[in-house]
Amino acid sequence: MKKNVIITSSNKRDGDFLVQHWFRSLKENVDLRDIDIVVLDYGLNKYQKQKLQDEKVKVIREDERGHIVNQRFIDAGTFLSKCDYDQVLFTDAGDIIFQEDISNLFKTNKDSFRVVPADMEVYFFEYFIPGNFSKRKGKKIYNFLKDKLVLNAGFIIAPSLKFINLCREIKKLVKDKNKYGPDQIAINYSIYREKYVFLDKKYNFLINTGRVGFKLKRGVFYKKNGEKIAVVHNGGRSEEMRLIDNFGYGKKYNKTKEFLFNLKKFLYANVGLLKAVLKLRI
Repeated sequence: MKKNVIITSSNKRDGDFLVQHWFRSLKENVDLRDIDIVVLDYGLNKYQKQKLQDEKVKVIREDERGHIVNQRFIDAGTFLSKCDYDQVLFTDAGDIIFQEDISNLFKTNKDSFRVVPADMEVYFFEYFIPGNFSKRKGKKIYNFLKDKLVLNAGFIIAPSLKFINLCREIKKLVKDKNKYGPDQIAINYSIYREKYVFLDKKYNFLINTGRVGFKLKRGVFYKKNGEKIAVVHNGGRSEEMRLIDNFGYGKKYNKTKEFLFNLKKFLYANVGLLKAVLKLRI
């Protein structure tokens, strides 16, 4: 029976969070008996690397060529093409914690991509398509995606071969590997052309763009109905723009940035108006 794999990536900056929060929460909450853990290493320090290896994590040293958000997919595809895994879970490492077992996700809808969409309208396709693709290709991609929900690339489950092909398409579509953002456009464009299933939002609960709200109790995130959230994703391009302060796994972590939280709710509520006024030109 083939094993499954959880694969992520990190550099030294996010390495402490990877070890102390991402991996620790994964180990304490997820049944890993049939799952390998792989970390693509873009400059972890000696301590971070050793802590992972002591836990039998496969640490794969990679060259820092382009922006890590693009390069991690390309390198993941290369690594996986040399392996024989059944299912792949690809996750962010610097802004995700696990609070419940997610191993059941490997056993259902095994022929499909499994992803979580943002449940608020965001000015995403309009922002990242111009300038990152040729005018002709950009227009084609935008016309295909413009009425679709934005799929978040921080938590993707797929059959190994489908995920490898996704990585190869990202490499092909993203011309400037040093830019932040076009990888997510390529991912949306690719997955929406394949067989996909939307996961319950608790499996990639996007604090940054979530409409349903949440509750915090002693450092633990819950839905408003009291259900514990399985995977918490404190998304945002930079630490300043993330909605949870002191984010992490444990009782002493996690506090909502109330002003920023309310500001983003207002901005997202008016994204539709913004789109209508600006009318993207590609």
